[in-house]
Amino acid sequence: MASDSMKSLSLSFGAAFAVGYAAYSLYGAVYSNGSGQREPVKRNDKQLFADAFHRIVSDVMHDEADHPKDCMKWVRDMIEYTIPGGKNTRGLSVLQGVKCLKASVLDDDEMHFRVCALGWCIEWLQGMFLVADDIMDNSTTRRGKKCWYRNEHVGMIAVNDALMLDALIYRILKTYFGDTKYYTTLMDLYHEVTYDTTAGELCDLLTAPIGQVDLSRYTMEKYCYIVKYKTALYSFYLPVASAMIVSGVKDKEAFKTARDICCHIGEYFQIQDDYLDCYGDPEVIGKIGTDIEDNKCSWLVCKALLLANAQQLEVLKANYGHEDKAKVAKVKELFAQLDLENIYNRYEEESYVTMKSMIDTRADGPSKPLYMWLLARIYKRTK
Repeated sequence: MASDSMKSLSLSFGAAFAVGYAAYSLYGAVYSNGSGQREPVKRNDKQLFADAFHRIVSDVMHDEADHPKDCMKWVRDMIEYTIPGGKNTRGLSVLQGVKCLKASVLDDDEMHFRVCALGWCIEWLQGMFLVADDIMDNSTTRRGKKCWYRNEHVGMIAVNDALMLDALIYRILKTYFGDTKYYTTLMDLYHEVTYDTTAGELCDLLTAPIGQVDLSRYTMEKYCYIVKYKTALYSFYLPVASAMIVSGVKDKEAFKTARDICCHIGEYFQIQDDYLDCYGDPEVIGKIGTDIEDNKCSWLVCKALLLANAQQLEVLKANYGHEDKAKVAKVKELFAQLDLENIYNRYEEESYVTMKSMIDTRADGPSKPLYMWLLARIYKRTK
């Protein structure tokens, strides 16, 4: 059980975040642009971001007449099926980042739209990864409907569709940022993060191949690599770095700081996901967790492998990665014996202190609210 001081600390952090989140919410707050406080043009960013999607599709499909109609209809239908429907948190983070770093950029309506388009590039990248991941993982549903490749008329055409989605990202960048001085910088960023993410995905696939349970491959070092490269860089660093580029940031050290902080936040985010898969309320998180059955290289199993005695290791090896409910129950019972729930709670508090210290000591003035907004958005989340 957590000590009274830990509980008090948790409540204090919760109160601090409530204040911080209100101060740096997406709508109508006051942000620093590096030269003092200002009141930005007030917009419903979430709605405008969603509305930008259809114009972006039309703009990047400008040469439809050069291609067969049935092919272009396929591409449009595929985009509509695979890209919208998520929370858009990565894309909206680009807008939030520009608000914190240089809010005046967003005063012009067209530039506001272009920043939305930049955010959609990340949602496009997410869509591409999900189409490919679902095939490799043999998944059945995504966002409450059939995975794209599971539709009878699609099948393995989805492999080409994933490539198409990736290609369209660079059409978006060229359409809206080709005339800017930082166009090639954005291109380099998206190429590098895409490479890093696919490297992380490869490591995950080789560590936990479908149908093969080998817990000797699961180490905390391997887990942290997968989390950093598969999740943290494109989910947290990419939105922040995109906002920095549009806001005119050029200092290489600032980008290094952003990468370090975002990777810490991203690791915390994924460990939360792993915890919620086992301990979260299915009614709240919207799914029944299956990491144990799916043989996932999760934080919980990596932690269990570090803490278990010889007898417990045999129990874990005999039961992890199987769909049998009785075996899943034995794994969860072992997690309880190892007190992983309370170990996670301690990790969460210690991790927050570490990330807050990094932000306080390494981030400059304009970027601190952005990092705190990212942290506040996920701290103690339940879904």
